[in-house]
Amino acid sequence: MATDVTLYIGSIAPNYAKFRFRDAHEWEGVRAQIINAMNMGKGTIEIDRKGDKVVYVYSPFLAVSWVETGV
Repeated sequence: MATDVTLYIGSIAPNYAKFRFRDAHEWEGVRAQIINAMNMGKGTIEIDRKGDKVVYVYSPFLAVSWVETGV
């Protein structure tokens, strides 16, 4: 399991959101949401950030990518 993950949601810089995950359990929860939404072609991705919840509505037009290190 990755120990350091950087998630990018949105188009190319500077118009994307960047999230950092160092907790494997937290990342796995977000990753599962992303994979489920991609497989269904729609869905939501909920990410806790600084006490708030950021929600993205996934569609095939929403760019989602991540970089895993320490695998």
